[in-house]
Amino acid sequence: MKKNLTFRFTMQQIAYWAAAAGVMSFASAYLLEKGFSPAQVGVLLACGNLLSCAVQPLLADRADRAGPRVITGFIASLTALCMLCLASLQLLPLPPWLFGLMYLMSIFFYDAIIPLLNAMVVAYGEHSYRINYGLGRGIGSFAFSLAALGIGKVIAGWGADWMIWISLSLLAISLLVTLGFPKLGSRGGESVQNRLCCSIPVFFSRYRWYCVSLLGIMLLAMFHAMTENYLIRIMERLGGDSSSVGVALFIATAVEMPVLLFLDGIRRHLNDNLILKLGGLSFLLKSVLFLLAPNVTSIYLIQILQATSYTFVSPIQLYYARTKVAEEDMVKGQAFITASYTLGCAIGNFVGGQLLNVFTVPVMLAAGIVMAAAGTAILFATVEKKDRYILAK
Repeated sequence: MKKNLTFRFTMQQIAYWAAAAGVMSFASAYLLEKGFSPAQVGVLLACGNLLSCAVQPLLADRADRAGPRVITGFIASLTALCMLCLASLQLLPLPPWLFGLMYLMSIFFYDAIIPLLNAMVVAYGEHSYRINYGLGRGIGSFAFSLAALGIGKVIAGWGADWMIWISLSLLAISLLVTLGFPKLGSRGGESVQNRLCCSIPVFFSRYRWYCVSLLGIMLLAMFHAMTENYLIRIMERLGGDSSSVGVALFIATAVEMPVLLFLDGIRRHLNDNLILKLGGLSFLLKSVLFLLAPNVTSIYLIQILQATSYTFVSPIQLYYARTKVAEEDMVKGQAFITASYTLGCAIGNFVGGQLLNVFTVPVMLAAGIVMAAAGTAILFATVEKKDRYILAK
């Protein structure tokens, strides 16, 4: 084994996910403060996610063919571009349409990083470096919770502009840490791997059941994104504010950490397919309880289900893809599973904004139940299936 990179990976996760508390979770609060309507916010967030979905597989295909050496460079470049977009919001007198476009682009660049982070863990592991993914991801989630709590209070006290400056500082740390990862050399097997890796159209025929299961993950993401990004509206309906949103996000991400820290132990007792099924059921239960919640305190209690909903569906994607996709297509496998979640977020953001603009919060939450139920049903029907290409290998 070569150097243990768990500490560096953990620092990267801390900075990256703490920045997410601002860039993603408080996006609606920031844009609403800047004069955008709920429907406009939904369109902006959805377009940013959709753009990421379109580009992520293309980046992954390039990475699969070039080998693992390019992954950290891609991550660093996307982080720098995200920072540039966010800085322009604060430093330039932008008209509303360009302001919205720059925020959209910041979401696009931010989202595009996620599958590359997972692929990076796989790549360094294949080059005999050690990274404890569960530990790094768990501490990253805890950093998100602390950042969400702090940013929520900052926005309530001083305004949403401070969220951008905090996010920029955290992204700068993430960029510096990423640039410090050791460079990966080429391996003798990489030329063979590049010949075996498939094109994007062939991927869908090579891994059919895997791709169908991604539809279930997409539906769960629709519910998750809709309730998280419009949590401010849910809280306001129950008498809360942005500070209440911060507390709710803190609780949700704080309960993630123990699960992520012991993820390897959990996987020794529960296989990845069962974990995904349990995650779907937890999302479904959460969707019903959100609709029935009578006050802000009940929302805080519901957030405890984050430990077995989001935490069982999103972080486990790294391992699920590794069991369903061959090594030569691994970056695309990671990209497609992340893109499916991102696409779900895009649709959830758009649908949530439209429902709030035309109807009410309870209508949005009722739609969330339908999304969670459909996603759970698809996972139960598909995750146990294996594609012929994997069986042949």
